[in-house]
Amino acid sequence: MAGKISAVVAALALLALPATAPAAKGGHGKGHDGKSHGKSRGCAKVSTRGFQVTGTFVSMGEGTVTLTVTSANKHARESGELADMDAARKGVQANGATYTVPATDAFELVLGDDGTLVPAAGDRVKVKGRIAVTKKRCAVDGTSTADRYATPDVTRVRISHPEVEAPEVEAPETETQG
Repeated sequence: MAGKISAVVAALALLALPATAPAAKGGHGKGHDGKSHGKSRGCAKVSTRGFQVTGTFVSMGEGTVTLTVTSANKHARESGELADMDAARKGVQANGATYTVPATDAFELVLGDDGTLVPAAGDRVKVKGRIAVTKKRCAVDGTSTADRYATPDVTRVRISHPEVEAPEVEAPETETQG
């Protein structure tokens, strides 16, 4: 009986005092010297986002295309490339602004579905590209949103005829007799 009691006491002693081992150096989020990495680890790589602007054709110059903006994605609006047409409203209201694709960008110009379209005022223009953006936590304190964006790299400009909406035709009413 004494042997069983001593075995139970020994088992309880092992449970009461857990075995501890020294933690491995360089655990999660720590450098070799035990200090935090700070901003540098996640900020070393530059990320790019999609840049899309849609509008109506205005003119075409020596390697440039100018359009009146009808819609733009978030990154195009916040990049500072488009003028704010209604400063009273929150965010950048780009509809109605004029945007010129820079001649320095090497972009693919697609003219219609078969490539034979002669651009005319009012044609639909779609601009696509990539834009580098610095993460908010990686930017210097006090940096504006527009300053975190680099110059967009336009890769494609597509010009096509405007989409024509078919007029709605009302069906004649038929009387039911019952």
